[in-house]
Amino acid sequence: MKIFSILIFMLFSSAALAQTGKIAGSIKDQKTQESLVGANIELKEINRGTTSDENGEFELKDVPAGNYTLSISYMGYEKYKMALSVKTGQISKIDALLRPSAILGKEVIIVSTRATEGETPAAFLTLKKEDIQTHYYAQDVPALLSELPSTTFYSENGNGIGYNYLSIRGFGQRRISVMINGVPQNDPEDHNVYWLDFPDLLGNVQDVQVQRGAGSAFYGPPAIGGSVNIVTSQFSQNRKISFYAGQGTYNTQKYSLSLNSGLIHNQYVVFGRFSRIKSDGYREQSWTDFKSYFIGAARFGKRSSLRLHFYGGPVEDHLAYYGISKELALDRSARRQNPIQRPDEIENFNQPHLELIHEYQLTNHLKVNNTLFAVRGFGFFDYDGSWAPMSYYRLTPAYGFDVQGDPGNAYAQSILIRAYVDNRQAGWMPQLQWTHARGTVIAGSEIRFHRSLHWGRIQKGSGDLPQAVSGPYSGLNYIGDRHYYEYKGAKDIISPYVHTTYRFWPDLMGMFDLQLSYNRYRLYDEKFLGNDFSVDYYFLNPRAGLNYILNSNLNVFASYSRTSREPRLKNFYDAAEASTPDSWGAVVPQFDVTPAGTYDFNDPLVKPETLHDFEIGMGYNRGQMHVHLNLFYMNFKNEIIKNGQLDRFGQPRTGNADRTLHTGVELALQGNITNELLFSGNFTYSKNELKKYGEYVSDGTLQSLDGNPIAGFPDLLGNTRLTYRKKGFAASVGMQHVGKQHTDNYRNERNTVDPYTVFNGMLGYTFFNVSGLSGINFQFHIQNIFDTLYITHGEGEEFFPAAERQIFLNMKVDI
Repeated sequence: MKIFSILIFMLFSSAALAQTGKIAGSIKDQKTQESLVGANIELKEINRGTTSDENGEFELKDVPAGNYTLSISYMGYEKYKMALSVKTGQISKIDALLRPSAILGKEVIIVSTRATEGETPAAFLTLKKEDIQTHYYAQDVPALLSELPSTTFYSENGNGIGYNYLSIRGFGQRRISVMINGVPQNDPEDHNVYWLDFPDLLGNVQDVQVQRGAGSAFYGPPAIGGSVNIVTSQFSQNRKISFYAGQGTYNTQKYSLSLNSGLIHNQYVVFGRFSRIKSDGYREQSWTDFKSYFIGAARFGKRSSLRLHFYGGPVEDHLAYYGISKELALDRSARRQNPIQRPDEIENFNQPHLELIHEYQLTNHLKVNNTLFAVRGFGFFDYDGSWAPMSYYRLTPAYGFDVQGDPGNAYAQSILIRAYVDNRQAGWMPQLQWTHARGTVIAGSEIRFHRSLHWGRIQKGSGDLPQAVSGPYSGLNYIGDRHYYEYKGAKDIISPYVHTTYRFWPDLMGMFDLQLSYNRYRLYDEKFLGNDFSVDYYFLNPRAGLNYILNSNLNVFASYSRTSREPRLKNFYDAAEASTPDSWGAVVPQFDVTPAGTYDFNDPLVKPETLHDFEIGMGYNRGQMHVHLNLFYMNFKNEIIKNGQLDRFGQPRTGNADRTLHTGVELALQGNITNELLFSGNFTYSKNELKKYGEYVSDGTLQSLDGNPIAGFPDLLGNTRLTYRKKGFAASVGMQHVGKQHTDNYRNERNTVDPYTVFNGMLGYTFFNVSGLSGINFQFHIQNIFDTLYITHGEGEEFFPAAERQIFLNMKVDI
């Protein structure tokens, strides 16, 4: 920690020597001369800001002498900008008159869970639109976010297109809260986020803010590792048509077309974007074919805005969810193998999203937000089923099928299983925001209802399937419509919350959140076995923090969060696998058993996890230099961790650990070396340890794993990037380093993902105003510049290799 002590000393010393002045002024309506309360005032150059008080007045103390751009924004008014000079020991006086606007800017969608620099006591970083446009070409969201502090990802397909999984501080995406325009995206039953279900989303994104730590979202799925808050692109008041085309390694292709109507009758805007991404994938038989759409319409008024978003896209891909051995993954001639080889093992899914977002400024102090949304996800994946006996498909005499001998040992060849799911979800998120001279109070609620249908059937099969001798399938040996499992799921979520910020003194900001979360699971209408149960959870999750501005360059913060998260539905009962032969290990409801031998559905065996998260940090901003340091102490009770086993689809099975501890330090910095050359980097060191946990081994004894590292958590992460921009030219090169991580909880050195370092780069040039076109942009992307062989993820003895060197060329034309 010596280096961090030196860094802090240097920052304090340099801050103390700064020569400062003060900015003060008032903000009023240009026409009525009414004072505007709660306007946002920012100095972009040093990331300092404040809000106007009840008299519309503001003050910024200890501003380093120099030249700045002052930015003032307020809903319903045009953004106000002016250049000013701050001189040592003097006050720069500003009297700003804001002009009402019929069309609103970036402030239209204000997501209340987003953090603010210098105010919110949390560790976070925002990826801006310029950064997204520079580095994004066709890869999924986790690949783009993986350069942010404490963030990693892995790709089943190997090249970042397809099934990709995000981790923050080592916590997988089931424990990361993901929201788009404030709408929760984690599957209510499974907690996962399937990024391929909204393909090419990044082509429609304004910015992405990633907060690290617990409780960083006070509605939506509980945030354990952190939260990802995505805001889609703002509608432009200018007419525009854009074409995009690109192609690269592994036959990766992307084409898109976007159209923006511009402002119609000074109130309306219509936008549409359509694209297609195809790739053969890095691994064998890991192709993808994604079609996407994003359609939006907006109406803007002086005090209100109304937006309608409809987006999604049908996706098709070949399955690649199994890893390979470590030896194969490090062998250049063998590492592209995919154990799933049948060409008909595919997926087909569609998940359209509909959002209606309304914001109304009741008074200068009160604002009402309402978001209504509906999501339907439906489709199937087909996978080989030749490994299962006839009893698994319930093709037994008890169900009318003629099976010779033991159905538990009778097999048929070439069986293809179709697993189907139909998810329907709707929700309403009302919110009232009161802005006062010392801060804000936001009260709201999340109300969501989720319903699902799951079934499986034999989609294909050979002639050695048994025939039905009785019942509705009599005389048939190929069962195309018969479901061998079927059940329905439900989850109801009601989550009222209060979020407050309060400025005790000009330099001290407090934040207090309280969330009451109610979750009710239900599984019902189970075919054959008839299990029917519901499980209710009530959680009270508080969060509090303080942010103190020491001077114009330096702020410090501290926070505490308590967050609880319920298990996922499969932790209670994997109904799709309930026909598994008893000799393989019976799949039964995971509830306590009564003396009468029945299940006590009020007493699930898997308990909710509870986290106490303590964080302290500091931010240093001077000119173009920004440094953030954060330390975290995350103490778990009943953390839901991997238990070393995999399910049918290569996903880790999980269970409770009595007590675990995650501690670490995070450092992020960004600054300009010259006006054209930008440097950014981050570093994380963490320790993730089982404090009280054991697993039963084959002889029935309990093996203590106390003190072992937890599977899936790398100990060291680091990123650096240099970016050069001058006029229309841009060049960027980045380095990512991920330290060693274990793939089981046994401290088995063989089952580890070895440390790796990889370099990626981009070159681009934009021609402006060419032959009547507003712009033509060319980009050349290269991933894994030095063609390194490395592994990004492992589960037990199965590992997922990353792609070798790959390139992508693209062109965008704006009219």
